[in-house]
Amino acid sequence: MMIATSGLRRSDSGAVLFHRLREGVLALDPAVEGMLRHTAGTIVWGALMEIGSAEGTVTVVSLADGTTSLYASAGGGVVGGGAHSSVVTATRHFLAVVEERLTSFEPDGERALVPGDERIAFRALTYGGRRYAEAAEKDLREPDHIFSPLYRAGYAVLNRLRFVAAARVF
Repeated sequence: MMIATSGLRRSDSGAVLFHRLREGVLALDPAVEGMLRHTAGTIVWGALMEIGSAEGTVTVVSLADGTTSLYASAGGGVVGGGAHSSVVTATRHFLAVVEERLTSFEPDGERALVPGDERIAFRALTYGGRRYAEAAEKDLREPDHIFSPLYRAGYAVLNRLRFVAAARVF
């Protein structure tokens, strides 16, 4: 299910739309968006889990204000997930897990390339800039991998989005 976004032309291909939406999230300023630094000491205000495959990339976006979306480079996606408490709960858990593992992330490059086939990339949006981690999906399925909790939490967000989209409750 794809919901139209203002400023995007109907003639845009799925890949162009995907890159515009993704780049828009990566360029967000948390202060402008009203996500001011919390006094609780958290520094992560958003995170992306990006799933690379031969068919393209799927990006799951989770922001501290509850905004939750899914973008697919092949076309389609889900926006408006933050309107559902189950999705927001999964998003907040994902952000907490990203925060816990943040010291294992590296600074993100300016170009923020999508992951390759069978790779998963995690991007932490912090008040100090973007951070990045990537691993093979098969490795993330192993419970002792340092980023396995991120993988499970990110997939929990993805599954909640799929559920509410299938129920057409937007």
